[in-house]
Amino acid sequence: MKELFDPNGHLTDDAFGALLRDEPLDEMERLEISEHLSFCDRCVERYAALLDGSELLSPPEPVAPPVFRRIRARARMLFVNKYATAAAAACFAIMFWNIGLFNVDVQNDHGKILDALANGAATFSERTTQFTDNLSETLDKILQSLKIERGSQHEKE
Repeated sequence: MKELFDPNGHLTDDAFGALLRDEPLDEMERLEISEHLSFCDRCVERYAALLDGSELLSPPEPVAPPVFRRIRARARMLFVNKYATAAAAACFAIMFWNIGLFNVDVQNDHGKILDALANGAATFSERTTQFTDNLSETLDKILQSLKIERGSQHEKE
């Protein structure tokens, strides 16, 4: 049996050799070595120095780029979810404000809330329709001017 510890209580060269060459050690010897390495900084430094010359394994392909891609995708998803919820809440608040929901006196209502909401919804619908029509007309004009400019440039060539 090999001597694993020197008289000062540190691991011997035989113990480090057994660790480095993967020599078979019984359960008690492995336990004693691992326990000693768990608290002895001097032996850990010595073991690390012996391992320093060995070849380290590297992955077949770099690990960092796919990990960073996944982190960026996750961050984008969290950003979009967070601000999409805030945007939806803001849209509902604007819609309720335009309808007049916040200006209704609930205690002196006597059934007028539903009428106010219906009228507000109709007004909001009309405003939305008018806005989309104006936007559509403006976009049509812009696209039409781009077609005319583009056609005139092609004719010159």
